Amino acid sequence: MLFLLKRTWIGGLLGLAGLSLLAFVLRQIVPHSFDLVLSTEDVLNGLLVFSLVLLSDGTIHGLLLLTLKQPYRDRHRELAAVFRGQTIPAILCGALMAGIGEEMLFRGLDPGTGYLLGGAVVFGLLHHIRRELWLFTLWAVWQGSLFAAAMLYFQRLGVTMTAHFLHDLTGFLLFRYRYSVLPPR
Repeated sequence: MLFLLKRTWIGGLLGLAGLSLLAFVLRQIVPHSFDLVLSTEDVLNGLLVFSLVLLSDGTIHGLLLLTLKQPYRDRHRELAAVFRGQTIPAILCGALMAGIGEEMLFRGLDPGTGYLLGGAVVFGLLHHIRRELWLFTLWAVWQGSLFAAAMLYFQRLGVTMTAHFLHDLTGFLLFRYRYSVLPPR
């Protein structure tokens, strides 16, 4: 569901607004929310986390290519096709939705391990598109777990906001490039 909102700039903006509004309302109820600040140190640590998550992505992608071969290639191509035609404004709005809205809601409300790990599972499930792409739902749970680990380690929302924004921006740009070079079969 969250993936599908990121296909258009309007969906990305509505997702950003909806998630942010929900997070702001919940911040009034939850006593231990993280501060909404972004320092230079947060950005630098966010770049580090982004690099580590990208390394994880490359490793998982490579292992799935080696083990599942063509069926995985077909599913990855199918996932990329979901974002076919995504414009640059849609890419930017989707990345902002991820970096701000998703992070405020799934990692910014409570420093507890239970909340962060539970949020990682809900985060992944809300990125489910359809049954044939279930592997990418599991991958989204893993991504949420990595961002949760970064939040546990750094205790700074600005770190995960930066990392998640860059992650989605890069992923959408790669899908766009993939379709400009490798048309669907």
